[in-house]
Order: sequence, then C-alpha cells, then structure tokens
Amino acid sequence: MAQQAPKTREETIKQDVHDLHRLGYAQELFRTMGGFSNFAISFSIISILTGAVILFDYGLAWGGPAASTIGWPLVSLFTLLIAASMAEIASAYPTAGGLYYWSSRLKGKNWGWWTAWFNLAGQIAIVAGIDFAAAAFVNTAIVTPILSNFNVAFSNSTVLLGPAATPWFNGQLLTMAGLLAIQLVLNVAGVRLLAKLNDASVWWHIGTVAVIVFSLFLISSGKAHSTVSPFAFAPQDVQGGASLFGGSFTFGSAAGYAIPIAFLFSLLQAQWTYTGYDASAHVAEETVGARRSSAWGVFISVAVSAVVGYVVLLALVTHLPPMEMVFGSAVGGVCPSTATYCSQYYLGQPVVWSTLQYNLGALGDVLSAAIAVAMSLCGLASIAAASRMLFAFSRDHGAPASGWLRHVSHRFRTPANSIVGIVGFSFVLTMAAFIFGGSTAIVIVTAISTIALYWAYGVPIFLGVVGKQDWRGQAVWSLGRFSKPIALVAVAWIVFISVLFLWPTSGNPYTLLAYLVFLGFLVVYFFAWARRRFKGPVVEVGELELTEIEQEFERAAEEIAGA
Repeated sequence: MAQQAPKTREETIKQDVHDLHRLGYAQELFRTMGGFSNFAISFSIISILTGAVILFDYGLAWGGPAASTIGWPLVSLFTLLIAASMAEIASAYPTAGGLYYWSSRLKGKNWGWWTAWFNLAGQIAIVAGIDFAAAAFVNTAIVTPILSNFNVAFSNSTVLLGPAATPWFNGQLLTMAGLLAIQLVLNVAGVRLLAKLNDASVWWHIGTVAVIVFSLFLISSGKAHSTVSPFAFAPQDVQGGASLFGGSFTFGSAAGYAIPIAFLFSLLQAQWTYTGYDASAHVAEETVGARRSSAWGVFISVAVSAVVGYVVLLALVTHLPPMEMVFGSAVGGVCPSTATYCSQYYLGQPVVWSTLQYNLGALGDVLSAAIAVAMSLCGLASIAAASRMLFAFSRDHGAPASGWLRHVSHRFRTPANSIVGIVGFSFVLTMAAFIFGGSTAIVIVTAISTIALYWAYGVPIFLGVVGKQDWRGQAVWSLGRFSKPIALVAVAWIVFISVLFLWPTSGNPYTLLAYLVFLGFLVVYFFAWARRRFKGPVVEVGELELTEIEQEFERAAEEIAGA
C-alpha cells in the first residue's frame, strides 16, 4: 500500500479551517502559530521562573525545603495526569473556547456556562497574580537600583495614595500598571509578534535556569549556608513574622499545624505554577495542525516544566543562606549583627533574590533582573490566553457586553477588545485584593486563580467520563484504555487541592470569603439570566456564511494594506 504524502502547510490550514467550520465558527483570528509556538505559550504561562519563584518563600515558610524537593515532583505527577486528560479532549475540539466548548458539547450549555466562568475568573486572577508579583520583582531587581543612582527613593512599598499604614496604591501597583499597559499593546499588535515573543520566552527561561544552576554549583561564595537538609519537612515560619518586599507579602505562621498538614499547604507553590497550560487549547484557532499541536502543547508544556523546574529548585534549596538571615524573627531568632554573613540588606527581600545575591554577588543581581523579565513575558502570554477565552465565550453571547468583547481587529486579527477587558479586570481585582487583603493579597489572588482554573479543568475532564462519548472518535491524541482511570484520578486530585487551598490558614479568611462571594454571584446570575437566555455554542450559520465572514476579513486586510 502506497504511503500517503504528508500534507503541505496550506493543506493543513485548509483542514484546520474545515474543522473549525464543523464546530460552527469562522476563521476570524490569524492562523500562523506552529507547534512550537503553541507549546511556547503554555510553557511561558507555567513559567517556572514565575510561580516557583514567587511562592518559593511561601513553600519554604510552610513546608521547608521539602516543599520544593518533594512537593514539586508530587504535584508534577498529578498535574501531568490532568494535562493528559485535557489533551485528549483538546484534540477533538480545536477551538478558542477550549474548556467551555468542551463542557457544552459533552453535557450541555449549562455545564459550559459554569466552566466558562470558572475559567474566566481563573484567567483574570492568574494575570493579576503574575503581574502583581512581577511588578514586585521588577522593582526590586531593576527599577529601585536604577532610580537610587539618581537619588530617587522608590520601592514596592512607596505609598502613592492612602494612609501609610493601609495604602490604597503603592509603588508595586504603579509598576504593575506599567507592565499591563506594555503587555496590552504587544498583545493587540498581532499574533505573529506574540508567537515570536513566546518562542523567545522559552529560550529565555531555559537559558536563565541553566545559568542559575551552573553558577550556584560552580561558584562558591565561601559563606555560611543553611544547615537545614534540602529534603527536610521543616517549616521555616514558626512565629508568623515572614514578610517580604517591604511587607507586601505575608505568609502566616505554620505554628499550630502538624508538620504533614503544613507541608500540604506548601503545595500551593507548585500547584499555582502549574496553571495556564490550557492556553495551548485557547490559541487552537491560531495554530496550524491544531488538533495535534494543541494537545501536545498542553501535555509537553507541563512535562518540560516539571523537569526544568525541579532542577532549578534543587539548586536553590541546596544553596540557601542561613534561615534567620532571610526570615529573621519568623524562625524564632534574630539575625546576629556580629555574624560575617549577616546584613539587614537581605532582610525583607524574596528568598530567591537573597540566595542569588548571597552566593553570586553582582551576577546574582543580573539573574534577578533576568527572572523579572521572565515574569513579564509570563504575564504577556497569560493575557493572550485569557483574551482568547473571553473572546470565544463572548462570541457565543455568554459574557456581559459580548457584542463589544467579541470584536476582532481587522488590522491585527486579534481580539483587541477582549484583551483590553482582561487587562482592566485583572488590575481591578488586584486593587481590590490589595485594599481589602493588604499584605496577604498575593496569597488570596494565587489561591483563587489556582482553584478557579482547576475547577474549569476538572469539569470537562469529569464530563469526558460521564458525558457523551462521541468525542473519542474525533480525538487524534488518545490515552486508550487508561483514559477513564487517569481522568478519575485527575478529578480526585482537583477536589483535594480545592479543599486544601480554600482552608483559612493563619486566621486568613479572605480567600474562602472571596471565593464564596464569587460563587454566590454566579448562582444569582445563572438563575436570573443565563439558565433561560444563554444558548451555548449553537451553530446558526452554514459553511457559505462562515466563508463570507472570512472573505470580509480578507477584503479589510487588502484595504488596510493599500491605504
């Protein structure tokens, strides 16, 4: 039997468009991403130099070094099962709606509506958490040192509005606003630019990790290091005094909890890092060979992050400064002023930053700046994925102001209005968390984004087992007979982490309260409006009408080019 010749790029795109038409949508977005770019956007959002770094201190405070050396591979294993289950369904339904569309087809429009709102809330919260923390790192590693050369005092804690004790707006929020503005412009500018930046982000992350690891193991500072074993279940905040970035981050106290329970709370460090890999599904309408590329993008982004993340975390926990130096009184003592390694310069800084500077000096400062750039690229990719999700939901009239949000720029072929919406909502959420949660804002935002996103992941995975099964005949990426057992384990893990991360640790009820308010709003909204009026992803036009929509975009592009 003669072997069939591989399809050309043009033939593959033609098949992608045909698949999209079958799902009921026109090719409005610009399909130019290759398989690597599809993987790159999820890898950039997972960003081991963002999540693992931002909450490295949190994991250390609650679980000790074991949060990284044992917690990371544990969470990685279960996350790979979740990603594998998602990849199967993604290969059957290659559309920007992603999770929302899957649930709608597997069980019905109401399931899709709830999935959409969990996904949307998680996407907005993850953009908020990433850019809020990225701003802190950008200030610490780049902005503050530069401005100090001009005798300008500016830091994360610089109060710009409100009382000094409980500010409404500070230096960290100002820098976050600047980052969001830049990311908005780059996202609107076009998918080709975005793909190139995400491709570069992959190599930036891997290159920075390589330099960190080799530098820590090859360059010895000759200074005293932490005597705590890298694999020790030893919570480092036993006094409740750990606070970083001038008090912007407060992690609470592990005192009062049994060590195994405190360790479980520390898993938020790894689990929040593993969010956003649904991005590969959300950009399916912009990906060539979307069925396979999106599925592999979801799975491989988690697999690569698991390996690269563990390498950098192992390097960090084996080169920690003495704990009293980075956590101060939180470990039950005060850094002695007579010790040769001790300096107030390190207190109040993120542990990763302290560790790099302590071991590597000026090179550590450069690497901290590189991490700040990686975090900013992570925020850029997160906005891209979130805006596609909001666009797809609005295309089916599911979100308020859908008529405005579903608009696609004729010049750039990007969902420009949805991009603006995601940026605006994310900043408002951060402001609210900062004003009401104060120093616990980052924990509130990260916990909410983790739980909401994983509920959005869990619903279609569960429905893939108990809902309609015709999708399996359309999937080109399959787990075979292991599909249902893996899916059930994945759902069980999502239920477990939901209870874990909503638990009001250290007298902080804000995460649970905020999530209950969110769920209450959705219940009222659903029964008052969505249950009767929301129609779901209904195919209202045929192939001819969809082709006419696409031709309209082509004519607009020609007019713009000729202007």
